[in-house]
Amino acid sequence: MMRLLNFELHKLLYKPRTYLSMALVGVLVLLIFWGLKSEGEVAIDYLLQALKANFVLEGRLLNAWLVIYFTLNTLWIHVPILIIIVTGDLFSSELESGTIRLIITRPIRRSSLVLAKHLTAIAFVFLFVLFWSLLTVLPSFSLFGGGDLVVLFNGLQILEESVLPWRFVAAFAFGFLGMSALAVFSVTVSFFTRRSLVTILITLGAIVISTLLQTLASGLFHGWENFLITYQLAQWQLFFYTTPDWANIVFAASWLVLFSLLCIVVSIWRFNRLKITE
Repeated sequence: MMRLLNFELHKLLYKPRTYLSMALVGVLVLLIFWGLKSEGEVAIDYLLQALKANFVLEGRLLNAWLVIYFTLNTLWIHVPILIIIVTGDLFSSELESGTIRLIITRPIRRSSLVLAKHLTAIAFVFLFVLFWSLLTVLPSFSLFGGGDLVVLFNGLQILEESVLPWRFVAAFAFGFLGMSALAVFSVTVSFFTRRSLVTILITLGAIVISTLLQTLASGLFHGWENFLITYQLAQWQLFFYTTPDWANIVFAASWLVLFSLLCIVVSIWRFNRLKITE
């Protein structure tokens, strides 16, 4: 199993789209830095003008912590796209090229191959989130400096700088968990579609539909939001309550883990019944 996983990781490192996704997230972070550095103060003054009529807000509101928090919001759409263009291709590209026929002629269990594909996807997500977090955190403090965090999320949340490091570590870890669930889902879809482009489009379509339903959940679909993957992905924001909502955080994390395990089981079931010659 370890040799098979090592083989899959080497293949991942030789794919151009692996590095393309990393380069694009670098561009995304640079654009966020440039936008906030040039117009961030004006935007924050506009958002907080109603509060300034009733509160005295002192200190540097636009600081590194707020920039990192803003960057975490790319977990909604931007980061999933960059991850899925890589993970959605892990299996389907081998079906399209026919190399999967050569692989299964070796004494390898199909279930082991499926597990290797999913673990490779998770490993890529780990490297991606690590690169993304370092690229976001390290330059932020030299460009914007430190300070307390003020965010508008279900009311006004004000967090002292002393409690922020562990909360952001936890938020990035939760982001890794959520992006891993999406990556595993994209690999599972590829066992059914057998085409890279179709896999990527279906996975992105599922994200868009889930986001739309989540937006309407407060009205038309109240009570059903817990079944939406994007709703669970968004629970990283609960780390930035004045007192973290641990009950919902644990529920969301458990949901994402169980969803990933279900996808892996479905992938094994599908691949064991898949006729490679079709």
